[in-house]
Amino acid sequence: MTEPMTVLPGMAKRIGVAADHGGFELKQELVRMLRQAGYEVGDYGDSQPKPDDDYPDFVVPLARAVASGEMDRGVAVCGSGVGACVAANKVPGVRAGLIHETFSAHQGVEDDNMNVICLGGLVVGQALAWELVRTFLAARFSGAERHRRRLAKVAELENKGERSLKENHLKQLGTLGQSIWLDYIRRDLVAGGELRRLIEEDGLRGMTSNPSIFEKAIAGSHDYDEDIRTMALDGKDCKAIYEALSQRDVQDAADEFRPVYGETDGKDGYVSLEVNPHLAHDKSGTIAEARRLWAALNRPNVFIKVPATTEGLPAIQQLISEGINVNVTLLFGLPRYRQVAEAYITGIEARLAQGKSVKHVASVASFFVSRIDTLVDPLLEKIIAQGGDEVQLAKQVHGQVAIASAKVAYQIYKEIFGSDRFKKLTDQGARVQRLLWASTGTKNPDYSDVKYVEALIGADTVDTAPVETLDAYRDHGEPKARLEQDAEEADWVLQRLPALGINIDKVTRQLEEEGVEKFNHPFDELMETLAKTCSQNLSRKP
Repeated sequence: MTEPMTVLPGMAKRIGVAADHGGFELKQELVRMLRQAGYEVGDYGDSQPKPDDDYPDFVVPLARAVASGEMDRGVAVCGSGVGACVAANKVPGVRAGLIHETFSAHQGVEDDNMNVICLGGLVVGQALAWELVRTFLAARFSGAERHRRRLAKVAELENKGERSLKENHLKQLGTLGQSIWLDYIRRDLVAGGELRRLIEEDGLRGMTSNPSIFEKAIAGSHDYDEDIRTMALDGKDCKAIYEALSQRDVQDAADEFRPVYGETDGKDGYVSLEVNPHLAHDKSGTIAEARRLWAALNRPNVFIKVPATTEGLPAIQQLISEGINVNVTLLFGLPRYRQVAEAYITGIEARLAQGKSVKHVASVASFFVSRIDTLVDPLLEKIIAQGGDEVQLAKQVHGQVAIASAKVAYQIYKEIFGSDRFKKLTDQGARVQRLLWASTGTKNPDYSDVKYVEALIGADTVDTAPVETLDAYRDHGEPKARLEQDAEEADWVLQRLPALGINIDKVTRQLEEEGVEKFNHPFDELMETLAKTCSQNLSRKP
């Protein structure tokens, strides 16, 4: 075997590997070499060689992990490599190639954005196989216009036959008044044509991003390497490089969504970019940064994300009064939601008082859902484990607090935006500030993977979902308007929490504080990664 490669910043780090009995021996050696080289390896099986096993049972889960972003790239092995390639390419978003020589190992990535390499365990030896994998992982998509154009055409064809045979549950959400958005962004999603396919086939209406998403996209792929190198050599600092990369991605995605923005008269078609998370408690800094980002993006269909902290509220009001679209993020509590809605309405009133139009001013209030249960459920489980008079009540509200909070928030939304005060504003062109359900991926494996989507389908709302949740709902969702069902029960659930010793306002304040830190940490990690990459590039400068 050849000497293992070393993982460099910006390279794909999470590599999935799968094989049947025909590729088992080679797979085991590749897993060893990849780990030795510093990669995070996902082994999708088989765990031992079985003569009667079937390659789709291992290759398809690997392919789905690559398509969802759980793995950056994949290596699939069977006896000849052909079966593995056929199976992998049946998964939407996968571009697999059967490779037995080094030219195609890099050319397949550079021209065709190949994300899964398929090898024949009975065809190539271990030394050649490792060389092919090394070459595959070191290559990156060129992004040339002609290649993007061709991939877009391939994406248009992908899975049309399969999807025409069954109802698309994601598209059905639109008929129920809910807009489905994607909580994910990465350059190859746009360049490879996948975003356009999601818009056309799934009815995707918008996209959200956050520092954590950008950290995974930039630090965990090759897509940005050349831009980082060029800007580093030009003397740009890490923050400037991050902003250039993130702004380009948001602009490109917004351009893909521009037809949606036009068709819906500005209701949908938005892409969000967050202010520096370290400004969460800095009103003036938030306002200044939001103004700068809004001007730099220069698109009508973008949102600037501002956290719903105490300091964020006056910033939201000011930005709305200036005509800057705002996605209010990190919203957990009902009292804070009322304050957010008030900030938006006061901003609209201030803009109208200046004699300016509000027709094209848009905002959403992003209410984070599943994280509430993630914090409250363990408290309830502790009560249940201890026994006593409160056990039955704790069991009744277990797993229900997040959805109850969202349902009560929707009733507040109807109250506020159905008021006489706001009707006067709508008569002058104002739009409602829609509730956007965020954090809708299921964290608890005991719950349905579409739990937080199913329960919150309702008119004039948005649901932004991660790739995995989007795929799950497409596959087995059951669209039905449920948001206003059991509204009294939702009130009952929240009213019972004090009897269990749970202060929901304290819980949501804790979630807000933790939410800020959860964005600060990946942002800081990304800055460190960019600093190392810039240093390496500068040290190689001729």
